[in-house]
Amino acid sequence: MGKLFGTNGIRGVPGRDLTDDLVTRVGRAVALRLGKKIVIGYDGRISSPHLAQVLVDAITSTGSDAYLVGLAPTPAIQLFIGKGDFDGGIVVTASHNPPEFNGIKVMGANGVEVPRSVEGEIESLVERNGGRSGVSLGTAHRAEGVIADYINSILAKVDVAAVSASNFKVVVDAGNGAQTVSAPHLLEKLGCKVARVFCEVDGKFPGRGSEPVAEKLTALMEKVKHEKADLGVAYDGDGDRVLFCDEKGTVHTGDRSGALLVDYVLSSGRGDTVVTTVATSNVVDYVVKRNGGRLFKIRVGSVDVTEKMLEEGAVVGLEENGGFFYLPHQPVRDGAMTTALMLEALAKWQISLSAAIRRLPLFHQRKGKLKCPEEAKAAVLVAVKEEADAETDETDGVRVIYDDGSWVIVRPSGTEPLIRVFSESRREDRAEELYRKYLRVTKEAIKKVGKK
Repeated sequence: MGKLFGTNGIRGVPGRDLTDDLVTRVGRAVALRLGKKIVIGYDGRISSPHLAQVLVDAITSTGSDAYLVGLAPTPAIQLFIGKGDFDGGIVVTASHNPPEFNGIKVMGANGVEVPRSVEGEIESLVERNGGRSGVSLGTAHRAEGVIADYINSILAKVDVAAVSASNFKVVVDAGNGAQTVSAPHLLEKLGCKVARVFCEVDGKFPGRGSEPVAEKLTALMEKVKHEKADLGVAYDGDGDRVLFCDEKGTVHTGDRSGALLVDYVLSSGRGDTVVTTVATSNVVDYVVKRNGGRLFKIRVGSVDVTEKMLEEGAVVGLEENGGFFYLPHQPVRDGAMTTALMLEALAKWQISLSAAIRRLPLFHQRKGKLKCPEEAKAAVLVAVKEEADAETDETDGVRVIYDDGSWVIVRPSGTEPLIRVFSESRREDRAEELYRKYLRVTKEAIKKVGKK
Protein backbone atom coordinates (compact mmCIF):
# COMPACT_ATOMS: atom_id res chain seq x y z
CA MET A 1 0.00 0.00 0.00
CA GLY A 2 1.13 3.53 -0.77
CA LYS A 3 0.93 6.89 0.93
CA LEU A 4 -2.64 7.58 -0.19
CA PHE A 5 -4.29 4.22 -0.84
CA GLY A 6 -5.07 1.93 2.08
CA THR A 7 -6.63 -1.53 2.00
CA ASN A 8 -9.72 -0.09 0.37
CA GLY A 9 -9.14 3.22 -1.37
CA ILE A 10 -8.20 6.64 -0.04
CA ARG A 11 -9.78 7.70 3.27
CA GLY A 12 -9.73 10.91 5.27
CA VAL A 13 -11.72 13.75 6.81
CA PRO A 14 -12.89 16.25 4.17
CA GLY A 15 -11.43 19.70 4.68
CA ARG A 16 -8.61 18.33 6.83
CA ASP A 17 -6.69 15.60 5.03
CA LEU A 18 -9.13 14.96 2.16
CA THR A 19 -8.92 18.52 0.84
CA ASP A 20 -10.47 19.82 -2.37
CA ASP A 21 -6.95 20.31 -3.71
CA LEU A 22 -6.05 16.66 -3.10
CA VAL A 23 -9.34 15.43 -4.56
CA THR A 24 -8.78 17.61 -7.63
CA ARG A 25 -5.31 16.17 -8.13
CA VAL A 26 -6.65 12.61 -7.70
CA GLY A 27 -9.40 13.29 -10.26
CA ARG A 28 -6.92 14.62 -12.79
CA ALA A 29 -4.55 11.71 -12.18
CA VAL A 30 -7.33 9.14 -12.66
CA ALA A 31 -8.41 10.73 -15.95
CA LEU A 32 -4.82 10.93 -17.17
CA ARG A 33 -4.10 7.29 -16.25
CA LEU A 34 -7.40 5.63 -17.17
CA GLY A 35 -8.83 7.51 -20.14
CA LYS A 36 -11.46 9.78 -21.63
CA LYS A 37 -14.70 8.43 -20.13
CA ILE A 38 -14.84 8.35 -16.33
CA VAL A 39 -17.86 7.50 -14.14
CA ILE A 40 -18.40 9.19 -10.76
CA GLY A 41 -20.83 7.97 -8.09
CA TYR A 42 -21.18 8.40 -4.36
CA ASP A 43 -22.69 7.19 -1.10
CA GLY A 44 -25.01 9.07 1.25
CA ARG A 45 -22.38 10.92 3.30
CA ILE A 46 -22.98 14.63 3.74
CA SER A 47 -19.74 15.58 1.99
CA SER A 48 -20.18 13.17 -0.93
CA PRO A 49 -22.07 15.40 -3.43
CA HIS A 50 -19.50 18.18 -3.03
CA LEU A 51 -16.52 15.85 -3.44
CA ALA A 52 -18.16 14.25 -6.47
CA GLN A 53 -18.56 17.67 -8.09
CA VAL A 54 -14.91 18.48 -7.38
CA LEU A 55 -14.02 15.26 -9.20
CA VAL A 56 -16.30 16.07 -12.15
CA ASP A 57 -14.61 19.47 -12.51
CA ALA A 58 -11.15 17.92 -12.21
CA ILE A 59 -11.83 15.22 -14.78
CA THR A 60 -13.40 17.53 -17.34
CA SER A 61 -10.48 19.96 -16.89
CA THR A 62 -8.20 17.30 -18.42
CA GLY A 63 -10.38 16.99 -21.52
CA SER A 64 -12.02 13.75 -20.36
CA ASP A 65 -15.78 13.30 -20.04
CA ALA A 66 -17.37 12.69 -16.63
CA TYR A 67 -20.54 10.59 -16.16
CA LEU A 68 -22.23 11.37 -12.85
CA VAL A 69 -24.25 8.48 -11.40
CA GLY A 70 -25.20 10.26 -8.19
CA LEU A 71 -26.20 8.35 -5.04
CA ALA A 72 -25.98 4.57 -5.40
CA PRO A 73 -24.43 1.55 -3.66
CA THR A 74 -20.80 1.01 -4.61
CA PRO A 75 -21.50 -2.35 -6.36
CA ALA A 76 -24.24 -0.72 -8.47
CA ILE A 77 -21.75 1.90 -9.66
CA GLN A 78 -19.17 -0.80 -10.33
CA LEU A 79 -21.65 -2.80 -12.40
CA PHE A 80 -22.54 0.32 -14.42
CA ILE A 81 -18.86 0.94 -15.16
CA GLY A 82 -18.14 -2.67 -16.07
CA LYS A 83 -21.14 -3.10 -18.36
CA GLY A 84 -20.69 0.24 -20.16
CA ASP A 85 -18.21 1.72 -22.58
CA PHE A 86 -16.12 3.50 -19.95
CA ASP A 87 -12.42 3.73 -19.15
CA GLY A 88 -12.93 3.62 -15.40
CA GLY A 89 -14.61 5.35 -12.52
CA ILE A 90 -14.46 6.79 -9.03
CA VAL A 91 -16.75 6.07 -6.09
CA VAL A 92 -16.84 8.66 -3.32
CA THR A 93 -17.32 6.65 -0.12
CA ALA A 94 -15.71 5.82 3.20
CA SER A 95 -17.69 2.58 3.48
CA HIS A 96 -18.08 1.77 7.21
CA ASN A 97 -15.96 4.62 8.59
CA PRO A 98 -17.55 7.16 10.98
CA PRO A 99 -19.65 9.92 9.36
CA GLU A 100 -16.96 12.60 9.48
CA PHE A 101 -14.83 10.54 7.06
CA ASN A 102 -15.06 10.17 3.32
CA GLY A 103 -12.94 8.54 0.67
CA ILE A 104 -12.21 7.64 -2.93
CA LYS A 105 -12.25 4.22 -4.59
CA VAL A 106 -10.85 4.02 -8.13
CA MET A 107 -12.30 1.48 -10.56
CA GLY A 108 -10.92 0.17 -13.82
CA ALA A 109 -12.86 -0.25 -17.07
CA ASN A 110 -14.16 -3.62 -15.81
CA GLY A 111 -15.75 -2.01 -12.74
CA VAL A 112 -13.23 -3.64 -10.43
CA GLU A 113 -10.97 -1.64 -8.12
CA VAL A 114 -7.70 -0.98 -9.92
CA PRO A 115 -4.72 -3.18 -8.96
CA ARG A 116 -2.17 -2.01 -6.40
CA SER A 117 0.28 -1.26 -9.21
CA VAL A 118 -2.15 1.19 -10.83
CA GLU A 119 -2.84 2.77 -7.43
CA GLY A 120 0.90 3.42 -7.27
CA GLU A 121 0.90 5.04 -10.71
CA ILE A 122 -2.02 7.27 -9.72
CA GLU A 123 -0.19 8.30 -6.53
CA SER A 124 2.83 9.29 -8.60
CA LEU A 125 0.65 11.44 -10.84
CA VAL A 126 -1.01 13.02 -7.80
CA GLU A 127 2.42 13.99 -6.49
CA ARG A 128 3.04 15.71 -9.84
CA ASN A 129 -0.20 17.69 -9.36
CA GLY A 130 -2.42 15.21 -11.16
CA GLY A 131 -1.32 16.02 -14.70
CA ARG A 132 -1.84 19.02 -16.90
CA SER A 133 -5.24 20.43 -17.78
CA GLY A 134 -6.58 19.59 -21.22
CA VAL A 135 -6.51 21.97 -24.17
CA SER A 136 -10.31 21.84 -24.20
CA LEU A 137 -12.76 20.90 -21.46
CA GLY A 138 -14.48 17.56 -21.40
CA THR A 139 -18.23 17.22 -20.97
CA ALA A 140 -20.19 16.35 -17.84
CA HIS A 141 -23.06 13.88 -18.37
CA ARG A 142 -25.76 12.52 -16.08
CA ALA A 143 -26.04 8.71 -15.95
CA GLU A 144 -29.55 7.22 -15.81
CA GLY A 145 -31.06 3.86 -14.95
CA VAL A 146 -28.18 2.68 -12.77
CA ILE A 147 -30.27 1.26 -9.90
CA ALA A 148 -32.78 -0.48 -12.19
CA ASP A 149 -29.99 -2.12 -14.19
CA TYR A 150 -28.30 -3.22 -10.97
CA ILE A 151 -31.44 -4.87 -9.62
CA ASN A 152 -32.17 -6.57 -12.94
CA SER A 153 -28.63 -7.95 -13.14
CA ILE A 154 -28.99 -9.56 -9.71
CA LEU A 155 -32.39 -11.00 -10.60
CA ALA A 156 -30.85 -12.62 -13.66
CA LYS A 157 -28.33 -14.47 -11.48
CA VAL A 158 -30.74 -16.20 -9.09
CA ASP A 159 -33.77 -18.49 -9.29
CA VAL A 160 -36.49 -15.88 -8.83
CA ALA A 161 -39.30 -18.43 -9.02
CA ALA A 162 -37.84 -20.54 -6.20
CA VAL A 163 -37.35 -17.52 -3.95
CA SER A 164 -40.81 -16.13 -4.71
CA ALA A 165 -42.45 -19.49 -3.98
CA SER A 166 -40.94 -19.45 -0.50
CA ASN A 167 -42.87 -16.28 0.50
CA PHE A 168 -40.02 -15.00 2.64
CA LYS A 169 -40.48 -12.08 5.01
CA VAL A 170 -37.26 -10.06 5.24
CA VAL A 171 -36.29 -7.15 7.49
CA VAL A 172 -33.90 -4.72 5.80
CA ASP A 173 -31.59 -2.57 7.94
CA ALA A 174 -29.85 -0.25 5.50
CA GLY A 175 -28.11 1.65 8.31
CA ASN A 176 -29.17 4.96 6.69
CA GLY A 177 -26.82 4.00 3.86
CA ALA A 178 -26.81 3.58 0.11
CA GLN A 179 -28.59 0.20 -0.12
CA THR A 180 -31.71 2.08 0.94
CA VAL A 181 -32.28 2.93 -2.73
CA SER A 182 -31.99 -0.64 -4.02
CA ALA A 183 -32.14 -3.58 -1.59
CA PRO A 184 -35.80 -3.20 -0.49
CA HIS A 185 -36.90 -2.94 -4.12
CA LEU A 186 -34.83 -5.98 -5.11
CA LEU A 187 -36.43 -8.03 -2.35
CA GLU A 188 -39.92 -6.99 -3.41
CA LYS A 189 -39.13 -8.14 -6.95
CA LEU A 190 -38.02 -11.46 -5.45
CA GLY A 191 -41.52 -11.86 -4.02
CA CYS A 192 -40.53 -11.10 -0.43
CA LYS A 193 -42.53 -9.19 2.15
CA VAL A 194 -40.25 -6.39 3.29
CA ALA A 195 -40.05 -4.59 6.63
CA ARG A 196 -37.65 -1.64 6.91
CA VAL A 197 -35.26 -0.41 9.62
CA PHE A 198 -33.13 2.73 9.15
CA CYS A 199 -34.04 2.88 5.47
CA GLU A 200 -33.73 6.64 5.12
CA VAL A 201 -30.48 7.92 3.61
CA ASP A 202 -28.73 10.09 6.18
CA GLY A 203 -25.02 10.85 6.03
CA LYS A 204 -24.82 11.20 9.81
CA PHE A 205 -25.88 7.51 10.18
CA PRO A 206 -28.08 8.25 13.20
CA GLY A 207 -29.73 4.81 13.34
CA ARG A 208 -26.92 2.46 14.35
CA GLY A 209 -23.83 3.78 12.60
CA SER A 210 -22.37 2.88 9.22
CA GLU A 211 -20.73 -0.40 10.24
CA PRO A 212 -22.97 -3.44 10.75
CA VAL A 213 -21.68 -5.24 13.84
CA ALA A 214 -23.85 -7.48 16.01
CA GLU A 215 -23.82 -5.27 19.12
CA LYS A 216 -25.27 -2.36 17.10
CA LEU A 217 -28.01 -4.35 15.37
CA THR A 218 -30.48 -4.61 18.25
CA ALA A 219 -33.23 -2.81 16.30
CA LEU A 220 -32.89 -5.35 13.49
CA MET A 221 -32.93 -8.31 15.87
CA GLU A 222 -36.03 -7.03 17.64
CA LYS A 223 -37.81 -6.26 14.36
CA VAL A 224 -37.11 -9.75 13.01
CA LYS A 225 -38.64 -11.35 16.09
CA HIS A 226 -41.58 -8.91 16.22
CA GLU A 227 -42.40 -9.42 12.54
CA LYS A 228 -41.79 -13.18 12.74
CA ALA A 229 -39.54 -12.67 9.73
CA ASP A 230 -37.50 -15.38 8.04
CA LEU A 231 -34.40 -13.24 7.67
CA GLY A 232 -32.84 -9.93 8.61
CA VAL A 233 -30.13 -8.18 6.60
CA ALA A 234 -27.86 -5.30 7.62
CA TYR A 235 -25.69 -3.36 5.17
CA ASP A 236 -22.72 -1.08 5.62
CA GLY A 237 -22.59 2.56 4.51
CA ASP A 238 -21.94 1.99 0.81
CA GLY A 239 -23.83 -1.29 0.55
CA ASP A 240 -21.11 -3.70 -0.51
CA ARG A 241 -21.19 -5.75 2.71
CA VAL A 242 -24.02 -7.51 4.53
CA LEU A 243 -24.57 -9.37 7.80
CA PHE A 244 -27.47 -11.78 8.27
CA CYS A 245 -29.84 -12.19 11.20
CA ASP A 246 -31.71 -15.50 11.46
CA GLU A 247 -35.39 -15.95 12.30
CA LYS A 248 -34.57 -16.26 16.00
CA GLY A 249 -32.94 -12.83 16.11
CA THR A 250 -29.32 -14.02 16.11
CA VAL A 251 -26.79 -12.15 13.98
CA HIS A 252 -24.11 -14.31 12.39
CA THR A 253 -20.57 -13.34 11.47
CA GLY A 254 -19.67 -12.70 7.86
CA ASP A 255 -17.40 -15.72 7.63
CA ARG A 256 -20.09 -18.12 8.91
CA SER A 257 -22.79 -16.82 6.57
CA GLY A 258 -20.16 -16.69 3.83
CA ALA A 259 -19.24 -20.32 4.50
CA LEU A 260 -22.88 -21.27 4.00
CA LEU A 261 -22.88 -19.59 0.61
CA VAL A 262 -19.57 -21.20 -0.33
CA ASP A 263 -21.13 -24.56 0.54
CA TYR A 264 -24.18 -23.77 -1.59
CA VAL A 265 -22.25 -22.52 -4.61
CA LEU A 266 -19.64 -25.30 -4.62
CA SER A 267 -22.15 -28.09 -3.95
CA SER A 268 -24.29 -26.89 -6.86
CA GLY A 269 -21.37 -27.29 -9.27
CA ARG A 270 -20.82 -23.63 -10.15
CA GLY A 271 -17.09 -23.75 -9.48
CA ASP A 272 -14.48 -25.15 -7.12
CA THR A 273 -12.13 -22.29 -6.24
CA VAL A 274 -12.52 -19.83 -3.35
CA VAL A 275 -10.47 -16.86 -2.18
CA THR A 276 -10.57 -15.49 1.36
CA THR A 277 -8.26 -13.67 3.76
CA VAL A 278 -6.00 -14.70 6.63
CA ALA A 279 -8.46 -13.04 9.05
CA THR A 280 -11.30 -15.39 8.06
CA SER A 281 -12.57 -18.33 10.12
CA ASN A 282 -11.39 -21.89 9.53
CA VAL A 283 -15.04 -22.78 8.96
CA VAL A 284 -14.42 -21.71 5.36
CA ASP A 285 -11.50 -24.17 5.12
CA TYR A 286 -13.85 -26.89 6.39
CA VAL A 287 -16.55 -26.17 3.81
CA VAL A 288 -14.14 -25.91 0.88
CA LYS A 289 -12.43 -29.17 1.83
CA ARG A 290 -15.77 -30.94 2.23
CA ASN A 291 -16.67 -29.95 -1.33
CA GLY A 292 -13.28 -30.91 -2.75
CA GLY A 293 -12.48 -27.32 -3.65
CA ARG A 294 -9.38 -25.12 -3.67
CA LEU A 295 -8.90 -22.32 -1.15
CA PHE A 296 -6.50 -19.39 -1.31
CA LYS A 297 -5.90 -17.25 1.79
CA ILE A 298 -4.42 -13.82 1.17
CA ARG A 299 -3.95 -10.42 2.80
CA VAL A 300 -7.00 -8.39 3.84
CA GLY A 301 -8.37 -6.00 1.21
CA SER A 302 -11.16 -6.25 -1.33
CA VAL A 303 -8.76 -5.20 -4.09
CA ASP A 304 -6.53 -8.15 -3.29
CA VAL A 305 -9.41 -10.63 -3.08
CA THR A 306 -10.70 -9.53 -6.48
CA GLU A 307 -7.24 -9.73 -8.05
CA LYS A 308 -6.70 -13.26 -6.75
CA MET A 309 -10.19 -14.35 -7.85
CA LEU A 310 -9.54 -13.20 -11.40
CA GLU A 311 -6.08 -14.74 -11.39
CA GLU A 312 -7.32 -18.15 -10.22
CA GLY A 313 -10.77 -18.12 -11.84
CA ALA A 314 -12.41 -18.37 -8.42
CA VAL A 315 -16.21 -18.50 -8.39
CA VAL A 316 -16.47 -16.79 -4.98
CA GLY A 317 -14.45 -14.70 -2.57
CA LEU A 318 -15.28 -13.67 0.97
CA GLU A 319 -14.11 -11.64 3.95
CA GLU A 320 -14.94 -12.05 7.61
CA ASN A 321 -16.57 -8.60 7.68
CA GLY A 322 -19.53 -9.65 5.52
CA GLY A 323 -17.96 -9.00 2.13
CA PHE A 324 -18.95 -11.67 -0.40
CA PHE A 325 -17.82 -11.75 -4.06
CA TYR A 326 -19.80 -13.77 -6.65
CA LEU A 327 -18.09 -14.01 -10.03
CA PRO A 328 -21.17 -14.83 -12.17
CA HIS A 329 -22.51 -11.36 -11.22
CA GLN A 330 -19.27 -9.39 -10.74
CA PRO A 331 -16.03 -10.17 -8.83
CA VAL A 332 -16.57 -7.50 -6.16
CA ARG A 333 -18.25 -7.28 -2.78
CA ASP A 334 -21.99 -6.85 -3.26
CA GLY A 335 -24.41 -6.79 -0.35
CA ALA A 336 -27.59 -7.05 -2.41
CA MET A 337 -26.29 -9.88 -4.62
CA THR A 338 -25.24 -11.74 -1.47
CA THR A 339 -28.73 -11.30 -0.02
CA ALA A 340 -30.39 -12.69 -3.14
CA LEU A 341 -28.01 -15.65 -3.20
CA MET A 342 -28.71 -16.42 0.47
CA LEU A 343 -32.45 -16.40 -0.17
CA GLU A 344 -31.96 -18.76 -3.12
CA ALA A 345 -29.91 -21.12 -0.95
CA LEU A 346 -32.53 -21.18 1.80
CA ALA A 347 -35.30 -21.69 -0.76
CA LYS A 348 -33.49 -24.60 -2.41
CA TRP A 349 -32.55 -26.19 0.91
CA GLN A 350 -36.03 -25.50 2.31
CA ILE A 351 -34.67 -24.78 5.77
CA SER A 352 -34.30 -21.74 7.99
CA LEU A 353 -31.08 -19.78 8.33
CA SER A 354 -30.60 -20.97 11.92
CA ALA A 355 -30.93 -24.60 10.78
CA ALA A 356 -28.47 -24.02 7.94
CA ILE A 357 -25.96 -22.42 10.31
CA ARG A 358 -26.20 -25.42 12.66
CA ARG A 359 -24.83 -27.61 9.86
CA LEU A 360 -21.48 -25.86 10.25
CA PRO A 361 -18.91 -26.80 12.91
CA LEU A 362 -18.63 -24.25 15.68
CA PHE A 363 -15.51 -22.09 15.87
CA HIS A 364 -15.41 -19.61 18.74
CA GLN A 365 -14.07 -16.13 17.98
CA ARG A 366 -13.13 -13.00 19.84
CA LYS A 367 -12.55 -9.69 18.07
CA GLY A 368 -11.34 -6.31 19.23
CA LYS A 369 -9.46 -3.22 18.13
CA LEU A 370 -7.06 -0.72 19.66
CA LYS A 371 -6.22 2.84 18.66
CA CYS A 372 -2.74 3.06 17.17
CA PRO A 373 -1.04 5.92 15.29
CA GLU A 374 -0.17 5.08 11.68
CA GLU A 375 3.53 5.70 12.25
CA ALA A 376 3.62 3.19 15.13
CA LYS A 377 1.95 0.23 13.43
CA ALA A 378 5.06 -1.39 11.93
CA ALA A 379 7.00 -1.28 15.21
CA VAL A 380 4.02 -2.68 17.12
CA LEU A 381 3.86 -5.69 14.78
CA VAL A 382 7.57 -6.35 15.29
CA ALA A 383 7.00 -6.36 19.05
CA VAL A 384 4.00 -8.69 18.73
CA LYS A 385 5.97 -11.18 16.64
CA GLU A 386 8.71 -11.26 19.26
CA GLU A 387 6.09 -12.39 21.82
CA ALA A 388 4.62 -15.11 19.57
CA ASP A 389 4.90 -18.62 21.00
CA ALA A 390 3.94 -20.62 17.90
CA GLU A 391 4.27 -20.60 14.11
CA THR A 392 3.70 -17.17 12.57
CA ASP A 393 2.35 -16.06 9.19
CA GLU A 394 3.09 -12.48 8.11
CA THR A 395 0.88 -12.39 5.02
CA ASP A 396 -0.99 -9.57 6.73
CA GLY A 397 0.07 -8.39 10.17
CA VAL A 398 1.11 -11.26 12.45
CA ARG A 399 -0.95 -14.45 12.48
CA VAL A 400 0.02 -16.96 15.17
CA ILE A 401 -1.02 -20.53 14.39
CA TYR A 402 -1.17 -23.26 17.06
CA ASP A 403 -0.99 -27.04 16.74
CA ASP A 404 -4.58 -27.47 17.92
CA GLY A 405 -5.87 -25.37 14.99
CA SER A 406 -6.41 -22.26 17.11
CA TRP A 407 -5.04 -18.97 15.82
CA VAL A 408 -4.83 -15.29 16.58
CA ILE A 409 -4.09 -12.42 14.23
CA VAL A 410 -2.87 -8.92 15.03
CA ARG A 411 -3.10 -6.69 11.97
CA PRO A 412 -3.21 -2.96 11.28
CA SER A 413 -6.31 -1.44 9.75
CA GLY A 414 -5.64 -0.06 6.30
CA THR A 415 -8.41 2.53 6.59
CA GLU A 416 -8.24 3.77 10.21
CA PRO A 417 -5.60 4.43 12.92
CA LEU A 418 -6.38 1.07 14.54
CA ILE A 419 -4.88 -2.33 15.13
CA ARG A 420 -7.27 -5.29 15.15
CA VAL A 421 -6.94 -8.42 17.26
CA PHE A 422 -8.90 -11.57 16.28
CA SER A 423 -8.71 -15.02 17.85
CA GLU A 424 -10.37 -18.33 16.99
CA SER A 425 -10.53 -21.82 18.48
CA ARG A 426 -12.85 -24.82 18.63
CA ARG A 427 -12.83 -24.19 22.40
CA GLU A 428 -14.41 -21.02 23.75
CA ASP A 429 -11.99 -20.72 26.67
CA ARG A 430 -9.02 -21.10 24.33
CA ALA A 431 -10.30 -18.33 22.04
CA GLU A 432 -10.73 -16.10 25.08
CA GLU A 433 -7.26 -16.96 26.40
CA LEU A 434 -5.53 -16.14 23.10
CA TYR A 435 -7.53 -12.95 22.64
CA ARG A 436 -6.69 -11.63 26.10
CA LYS A 437 -3.02 -12.54 25.74
CA TYR A 438 -2.49 -10.81 22.41
CA LEU A 439 -4.69 -7.85 23.28
CA ARG A 440 -2.40 -7.31 26.27
CA VAL A 441 0.73 -7.81 24.18
CA THR A 442 -0.53 -5.34 21.57
CA LYS A 443 -1.52 -2.74 24.19
CA GLU A 444 1.91 -2.96 25.78
CA ALA A 445 3.61 -2.65 22.38
CA ILE A 446 1.58 0.44 21.46
CA LYS A 447 2.41 2.03 24.80
CA LYS A 448 6.11 1.16 24.47
CA VAL A 449 6.40 2.47 20.92
CA GLY A 450 4.57 5.64 21.89
CA LYS A 451 7.23 6.46 24.50
CA LYS A 452 10.08 6.34 21.99
